[in-house]
Amino acid sequence: MGFMDRVKEVLKKSKGKAEEKQEKDEILSRTDTPYGKKLNLTACEKSKMVESLTPREKETFFILINGYSLKETAEILNIRYSTANTYQTAIYKKLNVNSRAELIINFRDLCETMEERRGSDS
Repeated sequence: MGFMDRVKEVLKKSKGKAEEKQEKDEILSRTDTPYGKKLNLTACEKSKMVESLTPREKETFFILINGYSLKETAEILNIRYSTANTYQTAIYKKLNVNSRAELIINFRDLCETMEERRGSDS
């Protein structure tokens, strides 16, 4: 395989990933707000997305969604800032958001619902 063949293959793969992301964005219908995109998902769909997170990512998710900074999150979890940042990046990718504002816009109501359920179970 020549050099140009390898370049074409790499470009083909990257093009495939871009098309895949575009399809994912189209599937997840959304509304743009001044603070970021609002995904039009049901509570069940949101719950499934959150369930796809690892246990440590879930802990990080719940701390971030409550408004703590990344530095505070790292201190609470007793991990390095860079590790908390890695978790945050994975969370954003898995939940299809690009910022803390989008995370809160899209998933705050899910957390409030979960808190209400815990309160009624007691």
